[in-house]
Amino acid sequence: RRPPCAAPVALNLYLPDSFPPAAAMGRVGTAAGKPQSDGFWVDLVDAVRGVAERIEALMSLHAPRLNRSSPDGSATSPHRAAPRYPTSMPVTIGAGGALIAASARNISTSGMYVQTEADVPLGTLVTMRLALPDGDAPVGVQAKVIHRVLAGQPQMPWAEPGIGLQFVEGDDAFRARLDRQIKRLLIGPQNPRSRG
Repeated sequence: RRPPCAAPVALNLYLPDSFPPAAAMGRVGTAAGKPQSDGFWVDLVDAVRGVAERIEALMSLHAPRLNRSSPDGSATSPHRAAPRYPTSMPVTIGAGGALIAASARNISTSGMYVQTEADVPLGTLVTMRLALPDGDAPVGVQAKVIHRVLAGQPQMPWAEPGIGLQFVEGDDAFRARLDRQIKRLLIGPQNPRSRG
């Protein structure tokens, strides 16, 4: 049910960065010419320390973003919380009772982009098993879908269909193995900084 105009609301903002949800207070606003079925506007009136800066940083990225990603996933993009590095790594994703076999195309300390045509909605929490090329058994982690590229998407015809995942759970063993893999990519031939 739509709250009345000017009603105070408490919000948890799931911002597309590497930080936990942001707590904020808002007031229901009005949007001239918009039917009520389109939801409602909220004017933020208060937020915990640092949230305003996070929102400002994300809003500054609203300018045209034609170079958000490149065909091989190696381009630096300001909307990402950590640099990503090209990779080719088998992953298994558990979502909605289904198991999806896919391939990671880039990876960072905060998440990865996985090539798949599976329909996994934004915001979905998934379980993953990553076959890190370190010789050990695949490692499990929970992740959240924060980005989707659909096949044939007109604004990104060069991009492979897939999902951007943000790691939301991971024990010390997972983090240690992930950090070692990132270090290997930094010194290996796939290091994006070494490209001419």
